[in-house]
Amino acid sequence: MRVGATSWRKLNHPTKRFGQLPKRSKPRIYPYTPLKKPDNSVAIDDAEIAECLADSIETQCSHASPPHDIAHISRIEEEVLQKTSLEPKDDLAPVSLSEVQTLVKSLNTRKAPGLDGISNKAIKCFSIPLLSLLVAIFNACLKNCYFPPAWKEAEVIGIHKPGKPRDLPASYRPISLLSGLGKLFEKILKTRLSDHLLGKGLIIDEQFGFRPAHSCPQQVLRLVEYVSEGFETERSTVAVFFDVAKAFDRVWHAANRHFTFRHERTHSTRRLIRAGVPQGSTLSPLLYSAYTNDIPRPSSSGVQLALFADDTALFYGSRNRSTRFTLLPLQRAIDELGQWFRKWRIEVNPDKSAAIQFKTVMTYASPVFAHAAPKALHRLQVIQNKFCRAATDAHWCVRNSILHRDLELPTISKYMKDASKRFFDIAGSHPNALLRAAVDYQPPHPTHLIRRPRNVLTDPPDALTAAVESLNDVNDTHD
Repeated sequence: MRVGATSWRKLNHPTKRFGQLPKRSKPRIYPYTPLKKPDNSVAIDDAEIAECLADSIETQCSHASPPHDIAHISRIEEEVLQKTSLEPKDDLAPVSLSEVQTLVKSLNTRKAPGLDGISNKAIKCFSIPLLSLLVAIFNACLKNCYFPPAWKEAEVIGIHKPGKPRDLPASYRPISLLSGLGKLFEKILKTRLSDHLLGKGLIIDEQFGFRPAHSCPQQVLRLVEYVSEGFETERSTVAVFFDVAKAFDRVWHAANRHFTFRHERTHSTRRLIRAGVPQGSTLSPLLYSAYTNDIPRPSSSGVQLALFADDTALFYGSRNRSTRFTLLPLQRAIDELGQWFRKWRIEVNPDKSAAIQFKTVMTYASPVFAHAAPKALHRLQVIQNKFCRAATDAHWCVRNSILHRDLELPTISKYMKDASKRFFDIAGSHPNALLRAAVDYQPPHPTHLIRRPRNVLTDPPDALTAAVESLNDVNDTHD
């Protein structure tokens, strides 16, 4: 979460949001927008606005629903209490001066300070004796499993979400300003927590988020390859994508963290954060992965689980033509996941969740319809062109023919023509006489009113295919 210290009035003034305006531009005057409270009254002065925004954030950082399983909560709270009452283990690597010096050098001086007012710029000016004292404090915290309460206090400001109504508290994204010294200690904790969780392979393989050598495209590749393999083996794939509502703000915990909201120079009353990983903390992604690490793997054979942070997906493929049989194992896995969501008080947004069935491709059975009118096939070509541009992030001036050449991707017309040639070659010598008879004819003239499937074999290439072939011929000549 980004940190900034821009005043509320400047943030509420669109002409001020992105720094100074060009000298030739004449600034427009925007009226100040008051905030609507839940009871439809209006917050106008600084104190009311600060309290109104604090109310909104306090609600956001709380559980949206009551506990589903009281016995489960009691067991977890007892176990946590037992763990925290144990004697601290002295098995963590001690903090060294060189480690702190390296972290201090990497600090961003543009980050705003927390409530203690100690900026990163000031920390970078610490002398060696002062850094040594800081090392001693960090080691004492590690040894005693202690995190100073002052470092758990956050000062929160709000930044307007583009396109959202300015008079609603929910339209402002909370930005948490934490102590620079506390965040420095969190980086030290993150190194040791990562070594424990990732170094020992404790994070499940299905989680691709917030871990080295893993990325979102790699997780997407799993699904794409699974779906692609299904096309080749005539397997229908169904995938369900779950949108977790405010995942990072609803993590069940009791960390005794607090915040105050700052509007202009006025602060709200001090509020308790009842749920959620620490906003603005470098530890938060790793803590979320640990919190959700016991997510149930599907018990149904063949159902796959894919995770990237809070993005969750289940997918399953079956060769059975009946959708009902395809969905049974997947529904069982969905029920297991839903029970786990309720137990750990994780909310799923049904409006943003989706189920998709992957059962065909644009060129499926293309030898049968490749002789259709060029205008009809052009629609498929437009879809492929858009995919090429999205995949390559190509500039608008780059021609489609260049994209197809560089990607070595045949046009829809070229692909269908090649597929039709293979199809009719096989059909012409097929052992079944009925199929041989069905393809044993001369295609009508291209200008004939009625076209037949074999017409695609004698049709001239369309303009895009001809342009791609011309580019390939030029390349072959230069080679």
